[in-house]
Amino acid sequence: MNQILRSFGFFALALVLSGVRAQQIDTARTWVVNGDFEQFEGKSKLKRVGGIQYAKGWGSATGKKADLFSETAPVESTVSAPKNFAGEQMALSGSNYAGVRWWSYQNKEPRTYVQTKLKHKMKKDSLYCVRFYVSLADLSKYATGELGSWFGKEQVSKEDAFSLTYDVTVPAVRTKIYNDMFSWQGVCGTYESKGNEEWMLIGNFGANEKTLNEKAKRPRGETRQQVFSAYYYIDNVEVYPVKNRTSCSCEQIKDAESEYIFSRKGVTPPGMKPKEKAANQVFYFKRFQRNLDPMMDPWVTNLIDAMKADATFKIELVGHFDATEADRTRVRPDLVELSKERAEAVRDALVEGGVEAGRITITGKDSSFPVDDSGTEVGMSKNRRVEVVVK
Repeated sequence: MNQILRSFGFFALALVLSGVRAQQIDTARTWVVNGDFEQFEGKSKLKRVGGIQYAKGWGSATGKKADLFSETAPVESTVSAPKNFAGEQMALSGSNYAGVRWWSYQNKEPRTYVQTKLKHKMKKDSLYCVRFYVSLADLSKYATGELGSWFGKEQVSKEDAFSLTYDVTVPAVRTKIYNDMFSWQGVCGTYESKGNEEWMLIGNFGANEKTLNEKAKRPRGETRQQVFSAYYYIDNVEVYPVKNRTSCSCEQIKDAESEYIFSRKGVTPPGMKPKEKAANQVFYFKRFQRNLDPMMDPWVTNLIDAMKADATFKIELVGHFDATEADRTRVRPDLVELSKERAEAVRDALVEGGVEAGRITITGKDSSFPVDDSGTEVGMSKNRRVEVVVK
């Protein structure tokens, strides 16, 4: 019987739809042109870093250019989505997002900034809600605070690649460290205009030595080397007038609509033999996700404990697609090995936990083996999985 079906006898199962659906930008309300980075020119040119200028209305403020990522970029490039040179992340909405280097150890790498001209000039003493979302890139060895935005009357154009140190007021408190590599976190605040500002900058404007930071752990299954900096993806930038400060708020967007992840809740019954315990571990993934989500950590621990408790058996890890992922492989050859890469991610986590690599084999299947063929988002979330077969 299928591993998931067997597990119904041992666990209380629940669907976990992490967070809320990604909200589209209200283009009629916001003063930011192309705040979701979906409009861009030169698609054939977007093949390498430093391409933010291809996004309509956006550019950089210094000689070191910010980045633009897109699902339409060639998969062999360094700026494709969801996987790219900085890590792996789905866009909060649409298929594009920007990226900036916020901070680097001992300031060895220059920071980058994104800049845009607002649709209108701000009015003196008027209030504006400022909001954007960030996700820490997987290969960042550090996470930081000082996430902010600056507004000015003129465009900033510094040919040298150096850090900008402007007086930033949004958000009011910038000591929070944004360390989530798997979710989109909201950064927001209210800005009171000094009059006629029409240019917006997003980046780190604090002194390097005063920027709060902490080390970030590389995600399970990510084998690429981390870099000594904090790099953030940016999406859904908005600025719009408000009547009072309390009407400007932001919430953490944990998952886009297509990133639902199915998970079990419950505990392993006492007395279960290690082989039975191992056979009932199933690992689920967000759409297009290769690496293990932290939500799966308890099941990684369960499987490690079972294999250490009985060293006589081996396992096969079998990765699976959902139908949408399988269909996308027609135009995204980098996704052909996705199911196998998922199995590899689980294997790497087990080896990291002390399980002998020789006890584990891996297999990748296509979408021909669903456990739920309803075609719904909930159903397909069950199909993005890695099953454990005890040998």
